[in-house]
Amino acid sequence: MNCPLNNCHLDIYRMRPIHKSRLLSRGLAGGLLALFFHCAVAQEAGTSLSTQYPPGSIATVEAAESAQQQAANENARIELQYDRDEQACNGMFFVSTCRDKAKERRRAALEPVRLVKNEAEMVIRRMRVADRDQALTERRREKALETLQIEQDAQQKAQQIAQKQTRNIEKERENVQNEQLHAQDIEQRTADHQAQQQHMPATVAAGAQKRADNVAAYDRKIREAQAHQRDIAAKKAEKDRTRKAQSSAVPPAGATENLPSP
Repeated sequence: MNCPLNNCHLDIYRMRPIHKSRLLSRGLAGGLLALFFHCAVAQEAGTSLSTQYPPGSIATVEAAESAQQQAANENARIELQYDRDEQACNGMFFVSTCRDKAKERRRAALEPVRLVKNEAEMVIRRMRVADRDQALTERRREKALETLQIEQDAQQKAQQIAQKQTRNIEKERENVQNEQLHAQDIEQRTADHQAQQQHMPATVAAGAQKRADNVAAYDRKIREAQAHQRDIAAKKAEKDRTRKAQSSAVPPAGATENLPSP
């Protein structure tokens, strides 16, 4: 601090001897003693703040905010003391010299307060930047996880569609095989019936032929009905596959923004 105690009482000895007794007789010695005391208090307050917050000691936002508050309080106290010192100088013989000393004391007292305040502001800015960077990194990580989840869901859905198509193909193949076996069975029954007719009388053969024709007609109707049902089922399955393929080809609303660029 540029306010050593000896500088606070030099003004008395710089005055001419003719004025010393006059100032003391007017009670201005008390004002000088008050300025002397204020100088010592200002020096002690600034030293206390610098001791509490030495350079590099502020490491958290809470400490920085506390230091800012204390610096603001100390700054207000110094300004108030400066106003009082100026008022006290009005009764001095060397007013300008007294005011210059008060300004110097004010400047010296404010310097450590300014250093503490600047360091606190720097720490808060640095912490805010770090918090902002961490929040940005977290948002990017969440975005990447969302994109990965969307891709996995799309792959899983494509696999499910492929598996369902495979099952439908296997089912159609099984139906064709069943139809072939049924047709072979009918041919065999027809051949057996014809062989039996060769050993029957004409009337019996005619009746048997009629019955065989009826059976064949009934079997034909059954086959036609079954073929018609299969045709309807095949068309319906084809429509379902087309509709699902179209719905899977169009991404859901909002998903286009999340998918990575090719």
